Amino acid sequence: MLFRSNSYSTRITDTALGTIRSLESVVQGFEERAGKLDSDIKDSQKRATELEAKVGSPFEKEERYHKLVNRQSEIEEKLDLTKNQAPNQLEAAENAESNTISEQPETIEQQTVKPKRGIKV
Repeated sequence: MLFRSNSYSTRITDTALGTIRSLESVVQGFEERAGKLDSDIKDSQKRATELEAKVGSPFEKEERYHKLVNRQSEIEEKLDLTKNQAPNQLEAAENAESNTISEQPETIEQQTVKPKRGIKV
């Protein structure tokens, strides 16, 4: 077993050749993993440079966003909703719901199950 920040195990066989092949397999796994990590690093660096170019650039749909925010304000004004009224209306609806639920009588039916008797062959 190899130890460092990670641990790796290999098979110890009856023959030296089998043990050597097992060790070679573990080492080959290191090389494959190192190659994958290298390609992941290159991809991450490429994405970082692409994203750095976008930092500070204007939001593509900013104009549409502002139009929709203004439209929302108009709708709220027409409905006469303010930030304080909307949560209060929701709370009132929830309280009315909980009152109607608590007024209903609770009935619990118990079912008795008789064990089946039989002969297994």
